[in-house]
Amino acid sequence: MEIFPNTYQIRSLVGDRNLFQYLFVGEKIVLLDTGASYTPNETIIPFLRQAGIEPSRLTMAINTHADADHHGGNASLKEAAGGVMLGCGERDRAIIEDPDRLFATRYDQWILDHGVGLGLNPEATAWVRKMVGLPQRIDLTFCGGEHIAIDEKRSLRILHVPGHSDGHLAVYDPVNRAVFVGDALHGRYCPAAGGEASLPPAYYSVLAYLGTLQFLEALDIEWIYSGHWPTFHASQVSEFLVESRRFVDSAASLVWRALERHKEGVTLSLCIEECGPALGSWPANNQWLLMYPMHGHLLYLEQQGLITRASGEKLVRWKLAA
Repeated sequence: MEIFPNTYQIRSLVGDRNLFQYLFVGEKIVLLDTGASYTPNETIIPFLRQAGIEPSRLTMAINTHADADHHGGNASLKEAAGGVMLGCGERDRAIIEDPDRLFATRYDQWILDHGVGLGLNPEATAWVRKMVGLPQRIDLTFCGGEHIAIDEKRSLRILHVPGHSDGHLAVYDPVNRAVFVGDALHGRYCPAAGGEASLPPAYYSVLAYLGTLQFLEALDIEWIYSGHWPTFHASQVSEFLVESRRFVDSAASLVWRALERHKEGVTLSLCIEECGPALGSWPANNQWLLMYPMHGHLLYLEQQGLITRASGEKLVRWKLAA
C-alpha cells in the first residue's frame, strides 16, 4: 500500500498480529525491517517485483531492533538482494548478528534467576527459532541523528528510541511529518490484526522508555507507523503517546502495591501473576511477556534504593528496603 508518494507499507502476519515493513523509493531504495526469516521470500520480494523493483536495486535494509520478527529476514534478504547493505542500532548489533546470543540475552535471560522466559515453552521456542533465521553480519550501525538521502527532495532522519531494546531505531520523514517506530511505542497492548489485545507492552528499561516518549512528544509528528499497531494520525498521535505513558504509571503503581502487600518480598513471577489482570486482557498464555516491564519496574526501584534483593533463595525475591 502506498501511504505517501513513493513510500509503501508492506503487510503480512506474524501469529495473530499484523507485521509491517516500510519501503522508501527514490534514487536510493531503503527498506525498514526485514520481518521473519520467511518474510523476504514470501512477502517482500513479491511486493518489490509487483511494484517493478528488482531486489538488486535495494540500497539498504534497516532493522529497527533486535527481535526475530523484525530482523529474522536479514539472511534471506541478503541472499535475494546481495548488494543490499544491512543496518541496525549500534547497541543491538551483537544480538541481531547472533541468534544464540539473541535467545540468551533477550528471550531466556531470566529463566535461571526468575523462572520466567521463552525457553520454558518448547513449542514457542521452536516457532521463534524458525523466525530468527540464520546468522547474518550487519554492514553498518546507527546511533541516532544520521540522515539518509533518498533523493534530492527527501531524506530520512534516524532516531535512537530505546526502551524496548537498547539500540532501537525509528525513522523520521520530515516532509510528511511521519515517524516509523517499529516496536518503540506500545500503548496499552500490542493488538491482534482484528484489534483485540494480543500481547502486553514489552519495554525493558523504564527510564529509557519514558525518555523515548518524551522525545517523540516533542517531535513534529502528524503520523505514527509501526511494526504491528494501526496507523495513528493527527490527534491520535498524542492520544497514543499518553496511553503509553499511562500504562507505565499503572504498572509502577501496581508493582509498588504488590511489594506493600507482601512484606516477605515478591518474585518476578508473583508480580506478573498479581499485576497482569489489572493491566490488560490479552490471552493468558501471553501473560508471561509481562516479565519485561515488571522486571524493568523492579530494577528501577532497586536502583533507587527503595527495594532490596533477598539472598540465598532459588529465585530472586525483592522486598521493601528497611
